[in-house]
Amino acid sequence: MENILAQAKKVAEEAEAFLVSSEETTAQFEANRLKHIQSKQSTSLALRIVRQGRLGYATTTELNDIQSLVDNAVATARFGMPARFELPSPATYPRIDVFDPDIESTSAEKMIELGEELIAIVAEHTPDILCEALVTKGVISFQIINSRGGQA
Repeated sequence: MENILAQAKKVAEEAEAFLVSSEETTAQFEANRLKHIQSKQSTSLALRIVRQGRLGYATTTELNDIQSLVDNAVATARFGMPARFELPSPATYPRIDVFDPDIESTSAEKMIELGEELIAIVAEHTPDILCEALVTKGVISFQIINSRGGQA
């Protein structure tokens, strides 16, 4: 991410880069049966700049094409709102534990089992009902870094 900031700083007064990675698995049930299970992953990169006092912004999923990301942020800065703030300097923030490793390690088989158990409970109560259900797990990570040394 430092290389993105270095490239952006050549054309802008300030820059901030965001990296977001996610992985999600969903087990979908329809009419009391497993319809499908799907996993998907994504990673995206965003760049916010202040150029000539105006905000520019661009995003990409092409992590190897940093120059296009910078060029697109510069192009949007021509029309951007005036930047009436400064990006944050380095600071220490308390750690907040929001990650449960048990979720990440939950297998697809366990997700299917959970869905089947939920449907069985409902069907026991109301035998003629046809249930739909989703069992989903997701892990998202964020990284933010800026040209003033701030990061999270």
